[in-house]
Amino acid sequence: MDDVRVYGDVSGFSAEDFEEIRHSLPFEKIVYEDGVLSVDYEGHYIDIDDFLDEIKNRLDSKGWAKVDYIDHVEWKLTRYEMIDGKFTERVVNVDAVLEPTKNEAGQR
Repeated sequence: MDDVRVYGDVSGFSAEDFEEIRHSLPFEKIVYEDGVLSVDYEGHYIDIDDFLDEIKNRLDSKGWAKVDYIDHVEWKLTRYEMIDGKFTERVVNVDAVLEPTKNEAGQR
């Protein structure tokens, strides 16, 4: 089992800003399309503090971000959000997030 999973979306990030930081992003999957940056990572522990700082500094006034960091070892989910220029970080019950979707796998 991997140590962590990190995924999220960021809107309000200019194409120029994306080009400036794309090579420093610590994620396996990075997609920038229609003004939305989507990131995904699953593996050993990574530090996303620099990425979060970039979000805080680069989002435009209408931008928003939601990034979830799931620690599989500690069984803890930390949700980072930026809405209306306010950045929040909170621990969310992992079971409450994953339990409602546990029976949906493979139903597509």
